[in-house]
Order: sequence, then C-alpha cells, then structure tokens
Amino acid sequence: MKTLNTAQRFLLISLCAISFLQTRALAQPPGEDATRVEAVRLKAQPLIETVPLTGSVNAERQSQVSTQVEGLVHRITADIGDQVQQGDLLLELDPELTGIDRDRARAELKSAEAELQDRQRRLTEAQNLESGAIAASDIRTLEAQVQIQESIRDAARANVARLEAELERHRVRAPYSGIISARHVDLGEWVSPGDTLVDMVAITPLRVHFQVPQRYYPRVDPSANMDLRFDGYPNRTFNAAIHRTVPLSENGTRTFLLRVTAPTDDDVTLIPGMSASGALRLNTGQTGIAVPRDALIRYPDGRVTVWVVTEPAVGEVSAVREQQVQTGMSSSGWVEVRSGLETGDVVITRGNEALQEGQRVLPESIDDHGSAFGEQ
Repeated sequence: MKTLNTAQRFLLISLCAISFLQTRALAQPPGEDATRVEAVRLKAQPLIETVPLTGSVNAERQSQVSTQVEGLVHRITADIGDQVQQGDLLLELDPELTGIDRDRARAELKSAEAELQDRQRRLTEAQNLESGAIAASDIRTLEAQVQIQESIRDAARANVARLEAELERHRVRAPYSGIISARHVDLGEWVSPGDTLVDMVAITPLRVHFQVPQRYYPRVDPSANMDLRFDGYPNRTFNAAIHRTVPLSENGTRTFLLRVTAPTDDDVTLIPGMSASGALRLNTGQTGIAVPRDALIRYPDGRVTVWVVTEPAVGEVSAVREQQVQTGMSSSGWVEVRSGLETGDVVITRGNEALQEGQRVLPESIDDHGSAFGEQ
C-alpha cells in the first residue's frame, strides 16, 4: 500500500471537508441560517394622547357633625375609627332639664284638653235647651270660649312637640353611614349649637380627584374611561369611569378638577387620602402611523431607527434595512411615527437587537391587527 506524504494528506482532508459542507448545505432547510423575528404591518389609525395624572382618593361626603342644642355631654357611644350606620347614636347630651320641661308641658296639655272638653259639654247642653230657655248671646259666648280653649289646647300641643323634638336633639345621630375620623369632645363638656362634636367620612362612594391642565378640558370625553393605579395595589391597573368634570379653572394653577369613580371590587380596599395615578386618554382628532415601542432602536447620539422587512411574508426569508424615523407622542406601548415610514411597511418588533443592514430574516409572524394606538 502506497503511503501518502504530508501535502497529499492535507489535500485529501480539505476535499473531504468541502464535500461535507456542501452536503450539509444541500440538506439544510431554506432559511435555517436566517434570524427568526416577529413583525407588525403599519396602518393609519386614530392618534390618542395619554396624559399621566397624579391624584388622591376622596370621600363623597365628609362632615363636621355638630349639635342643634346646648347641653352637657352625658354619654358617648362612638369613637375614632368606629364604623357607623345612618341614624346610629353618636353621643347624648344630658336630657334631664328638657325632660322636666317636656313633662310639665304634657301636664299643661292634658289640663287644656280637659278644660276644652268641659266647655264643649256646656255649649252642647245650652244648644240642646228649648228655644228661649237661654239667650242667644250666652250661646255665642260659650262658642267663643270653646274656640279660645281650642287655641290654648293647640298651643300646649305645639309646646309638647317642640320640647320632644328638642329632647331628641340631645341625641346626636350619624347623618349617613361612614367612619368616625375624629372626636372633639369628652364626657362632662358643655357644648353649644354649632360646636363640632365629631368628624365623619363616608366610605362609599369614593371618588378619585385629579387636577388636569386646563388646555386638555375641551378634549375630555365625560363618557370615557381611564386607567387607575394605587400605591396599595402597585401591580394592578383598574379601569374606571369619569364621574364628572368641574368646569372651573383654579387660579394660579390653571387646572380643572376631574372626578373619577373609584373601583368597587370586593378584594380592593381604598381609603380617603390614598394616592392614585391615572392615565387619561384623549382623542387628538388626527390619524397617523404608530409602531410598538419595542420596534424602536435608540442610539446615544439621539437617532431613532427601526428595522424594515424589505419583502415581508410569513415564513419567507427576506432582507432588512434600517430606517431612521422621527417620533411623536406615545400611548399604551405605541409611539407615533411622524416621518420615515409609510402605511403598509412591516417593521420588526422582536429579534431586532443585533441586526445588520441587508441581513436575512425569517418572519415567524406579521401582526396585521395589533392593538390600536392608545388602547390596551
């Protein structure tokens, strides 16, 4: 057997390697060496501007509960932090003296009613006597006495009602359902009408208040919804309805009040004063092109580019080109493109991190119906 020299061995090995690579290339499916990417086809769509806001949770009702009568604090039945229902007793003033006056008025009423019954009896007897037995003037006198006594009876009855109402006002009750947030009096204190006894806050319904720059007021749709986030639930986003816009601009700040209905989910507990952030979406009345934020490549020198598929087709290998763009407003993960792209262009949204000009790519998907600009 003839022995091969070194040069001949090297040549033989090279030929075998070339043959192996050619065979592997023939067996390799088309596009196997292409970078797999995902893309989206651009379309004209309404442009929605998102305005970030910061606000706080507010109670629909917040009151400083006072008394209508003066008196000594006799009993306290609700304290700070207590949840009360409408009509529940909060505290009571000493009712003794007013109770005595009420009892005396009841006695006077009873006496007036008895005197009225006696005068009515006399008038009835006189009217039943035979004609001529009593003078007509005497009958008229008895009728007048009955009317006077009826007035006395009515005045006594009104006095009893007034004292009973005053006695009831010694019991200070909750004007609505809520929580006692502060108590300003204690047992033995003398209070007068108008003095604040306790502070109350309603826990339902709750509103979220935002101060919005006045330039946005004409574009706020009262029937629209907005996204809310709360510090107590940092990983959740709530969709809430706009309750009301207050058409009054605050002097100095040049803002107006936007009231939003707070979420009422069973597993969500909100309290007045809790901070909130919101995303108000406003229709600009314009249409344009937008790309997902992941499609943008930002360079340190300020350039912003996207990678465009030159011959887009799912499952077909195509080349890519880098296109510089000018961006505009952003909303819900989408960014407006003001120049550099046209409707129908296909830009890469995944797999665009290390592409080069003219590189072969294989689109695994081309989204023709992605989320619209400004929508979730």
